[in-house]
Amino acid sequence: MKTLVKEFKEKFEGDGLEIKIKTTTKGEDEAGGAIIENAKKGGDVFSFADDQLTSLNQNGAIATVAKYYETSVKGDNSEEAITVSSLGDKLYAFPKTSDNGYFMYYDKRVFDESDLDSMDKMIEKAKAAGKNVYFNMGNAWYSTGFFFTAGCTIKYENKVQTATLGTPQGLSAAKAMAHICESQDNGFLGSPGMIGDNAFVAQGFAEGKLAAAVIGTWEGPAIKKEIGEENTGACKLPTVLMDGEQKQLDSFGGYKLIGVNVYSEYPFAAQTLAYFLSSKDSQLKRYETRGLIPTNKEAAADEKVKNDPAFKAIDDQRPYSHAQGTSVGAVYWGSGAGSIGGDLVTAKGKISDDDLMTKLKGVEANCRQA
Repeated sequence: MKTLVKEFKEKFEGDGLEIKIKTTTKGEDEAGGAIIENAKKGGDVFSFADDQLTSLNQNGAIATVAKYYETSVKGDNSEEAITVSSLGDKLYAFPKTSDNGYFMYYDKRVFDESDLDSMDKMIEKAKAAGKNVYFNMGNAWYSTGFFFTAGCTIKYENKVQTATLGTPQGLSAAKAMAHICESQDNGFLGSPGMIGDNAFVAQGFAEGKLAAAVIGTWEGPAIKKEIGEENTGACKLPTVLMDGEQKQLDSFGGYKLIGVNVYSEYPFAAQTLAYFLSSKDSQLKRYETRGLIPTNKEAAADEKVKNDPAFKAIDDQRPYSHAQGTSVGAVYWGSGAGSIGGDLVTAKGKISDDDLMTKLKGVEANCRQA
C-alpha cells in the first residue's frame, strides 16, 4: 500500500502541488468498524471486507463512488464485484480483490490429483508421509462451512442474525467435524496455537509438518517460498464425511473493497486515490506482491493470474461459497460458534452428541438474543 501511495504522489504531484498521505495499518476485518466508531476522525480512504458495507452505509460513514469514476469502475470490474460493492442502485465502493475466501493449498510431492477430492483421503496420505493437513477448526470463519454443507440456515438481514445450529443438521455438521478431529496430531492439525494461521502455515510448510492447509491467497507467496512454486498446488475444498456420505465442503467467499469516508475534507482527492488503488495496474501489482486475485477484468485475464492454481481453486470453490455480508454479522462472531470446533480439536473428536447439541443450541440462543 505504501508503494502504491508513493506512485500516486509521483503521478499527481507537480506545478507546486504537494500531496501528503499517511498510511495506517488496520486489518480489513476491523477497518469498517473503526470508521463507524469515529468516522469524523477516520481515514479518508480505507480497505474493508465486503460484509461491512451494509453497516458502513447504515451508519452514514461511507460515501458513494463519485459519478466521475462510477462508469469506469462498473465497466472495468466483474459483475459480481460490482454487485457486492453496491446497495440498491448505488455504488459505494471500489472493488479491490476477489479472493476473500479460502481453499486448499497442498504439496504436489505428497498428493496426487485423485487424493484431493476427499478430506479423509488427504489426511491418510499426509499421515503416511509423516505430515498433516491443516484446517483451523476453532475459527468460525472456516468451520461454519460445515454448517452450510449440512443445510443450516445462517443469515444476517436487517441487523438480525439467524443461525439454526441446534438442529439435526447442525449436529450432523458437528459430528463431521468430530470425525476429522479424531485424527488430530495424526495426519490432521486443527489449531494454530498462539501464533495465528499465517505464521503457523508458513512455519508448518517450512519445517515439513504440513502437506496441505486450508487458507487464502494471502499465504500463497509464503507457501511457494517454503516448498517451491513448482511444488505448490491449489484446489477447491475437499468433500467431508457427513451422515455417512461424502459431501462437498462449503465456505465463505467474498471481496475486499476500498471505500471513501463520507466525512473526508478532500472528497474528490480521496475518490481519486481510491480509484488509483483499485485500478488495473494497482491490482496487478497487488497480485505480484501478495498473490491477491484481481476483480479488474483485464487484470484477471493476465496470463500469470489465469495460470495461478489459486485462481482456479477460487473459481471452483465459488459455487459452494456463501457471501459473508448476508450470512453473518458481529453477533455471529461473538456467539461462540468457533469454540465448538476448538473444543473438538482439544478432545480429538470425543464429545458426545448430547454435549454437542447443548453447545449448538447455546450458539443459536446467543445469536437470537442479541
